[in-house]
Amino acid sequence: MAKTTGSDLLIRALRAEGVDTVFGIAGDHILHMLDTMYDAPLRMIDFRHESGGAHAADSYSRILNKAGVMLSTTPGHANALPALANAMHSEAPLVNIAGSAESANMGRGAMQEFDQIGAARHITKGAWDVPTPARIPEYVALAFRTALSGRQGPVHLTIPHDFQGAEVDDAEVARYAPNEYGTPLNVLGDPTQVERAIDILNSAQRPVIFAGSSAGATAIPEEVQRLVETMRIPFFSEDSARALIPDSHEYSMGLGYQPLNLTVRNVRDADVVLMLGKKLDYTNGFGGNPPFADDVKFIVVDPSPAQVARARTAAVGILGDIGPVVTQMADAAEKRAWTERTEWVSRLRTAYDEWHTSLADLAKGENPMHPMDVSNALQKFIDDDTHVTWDGGDYCHFLRASIKRNDPYRFHNVSSFGMIGVALPYALGAQVALPDSKVVLGNGDGSLGFNGMEIDTMVRHNLPVKMFIGNNSIWGIDWQIQKGLYGRPVWTDLLPTRYDVVAQGLGAYGEHVTKVEDLEGAMKRAFDHDGPALLNIDIEQVISPVAEAAINRKLGSHG
Repeated sequence: MAKTTGSDLLIRALRAEGVDTVFGIAGDHILHMLDTMYDAPLRMIDFRHESGGAHAADSYSRILNKAGVMLSTTPGHANALPALANAMHSEAPLVNIAGSAESANMGRGAMQEFDQIGAARHITKGAWDVPTPARIPEYVALAFRTALSGRQGPVHLTIPHDFQGAEVDDAEVARYAPNEYGTPLNVLGDPTQVERAIDILNSAQRPVIFAGSSAGATAIPEEVQRLVETMRIPFFSEDSARALIPDSHEYSMGLGYQPLNLTVRNVRDADVVLMLGKKLDYTNGFGGNPPFADDVKFIVVDPSPAQVARARTAAVGILGDIGPVVTQMADAAEKRAWTERTEWVSRLRTAYDEWHTSLADLAKGENPMHPMDVSNALQKFIDDDTHVTWDGGDYCHFLRASIKRNDPYRFHNVSSFGMIGVALPYALGAQVALPDSKVVLGNGDGSLGFNGMEIDTMVRHNLPVKMFIGNNSIWGIDWQIQKGLYGRPVWTDLLPTRYDVVAQGLGAYGEHVTKVEDLEGAMKRAFDHDGPALLNIDIEQVISPVAEAAINRKLGSHG
């Protein structure tokens, strides 16, 4: 009878799920797996630290709307745990697979043994030990199904090293083969609730829409635009949902985060708010007043029952995947007559334009330069297809606030978890996902330190990410908050490190920019370079709107 190994079964199962790329680092307990994969039709991207690999898989998964796969050995799994916690917040369908020592020795001090499942269980949607080699396909299918259903998120599998090399009869494997299995992404909303939602929206005088990460996972941009254009309602987007309709669209009001888009202040007068996969969390006052009125009506569309009517009662709650529900709502909306809310839309659009003008005017062309000098220059080199990633405190908040987006799946930022250091591997994963697109990273000097060695990964895999480091020699946002609240910084001063020299040492292009008049020329050289490039840009120690808002909250002011 024909036999196959556990590693072969893993590859078959991954290929059945449409996987063509894996991320990770080699180690004792996945060596058989890696050797077998080397001859498979899989692109293998190896990293310098497991957190970097997992963050890259997170980014890759959200751009392509497919699961990202991360592979590691046992202590490597421990290194990847922070990235799994972050992926729960970024809502990335990340399938994290780790090896372990031989199954027969577990529980009696096996090599590098620790509770891999227990460690992952509380920071993922699910974590499992594969019980036998033959059941590897079953558990891979379970992992993908869990990661991609509902509010998407990371999962973990442990496959002991002896299971990878074990031979299994094909007849035994057949019962677990995925065959025509597919992960469902078409969970429709209740039609009655959809009609109730449209009724409320149709009679609203000052409605707004907020789209969050869950919308980015399943929504079809053209269908979102059809819904917005039919109902004629202003639209804000964040995270993976950024630019599901273009920022240039008459109903798009850009980023949905008030400290970085003062247009959002107008929601205090909204009478109906449609939440498309956006949580009522700390970013919007948990649905309270401020920023919303006490009598506002919320319509919540969410793939997770835990998020419907959480933090505040909803007038209508629709449980379902955002993509199918948006189509249901658009179909229902097209059967109604809609009034153009000219004054309301004009008010928000005027606020939006004035906000962006005020941001651009912060660039004074002086030295050390303002972060907006960097933003204004960078906007001359990027297009709608460019993927941008922001990371760090005050420096990148200016870039995030000012650089508009017109195409979906071309934007990453630090997740709601607030874990910095993610963006360099995010950008790396974006370049793997988008080999023919420009990929740009805006990074603070503090957060660069977490995963800066992954520049080596970019060089080895010829991933031409362009990195623009804002160097003000401080942990910016905390330094500013400490100064505002306590009058002095503690543990938040850094050195004026020559990160351009570090980049050169790792094989990338590096240049130090100290004068604003030299910035555009340096950017041109970076973009012209055939490979990864880093500009180490000296910037002013200036406070961002986010830091100002944090200080005001602590001091009891909502100004």
